[in-house]
Amino acid sequence: ETASYSFAAEVKLNRDQTRNKNTESLLQIINSEVVSEAQKQAAIDQMLELTDISERETGAETLLAAKGFEDVVVSISDMKVDVVINQSEISDVQRAQIEDVITRKTGLPPENIVITPMIAAE
Repeated sequence: ETASYSFAAEVKLNRDQTRNKNTESLLQIINSEVVSEAQKQAAIDQMLELTDISERETGAETLLAAKGFEDVVVSISDMKVDVVINQSEISDVQRAQIEDVITRKTGLPPENIVITPMIAAE
C-alpha cells in the first residue's frame, strides 16, 4: 500500500510541478511589455483552461476517494481521461462507478475514459 501511495503522490506532485512551470511561463507572457494583446489573451485563455482541468481532476479524485478508491490519479488531456486506481483489478460495478464519476466531473463520455488498475507489487 505504501508503494502505491507513493506512486500516486509522486504522479500528482510531478503533475503539479509541470503545471506550476507552465503557469509561470504563461504569467511571463501575460506580464510582458513586448508581446501583443492577442498573445496575452491566448496565454490567459490557456491559464484558464489549465485551472479548469486541474479543478476537474481534483474533483474527480476527491469523489472517487469518497467512494473508496484510494490513491487514484486522474489525468485529463486532449478530451481523454486516464484513471489509475490502486487495485490490481476492478469489477464491472466498480468500472461503472468510476465512469459515472468521471463523466459527471469532466463532461466526457465513457468511451473517452481509460481506467488502468495498478498492478500490486508482490
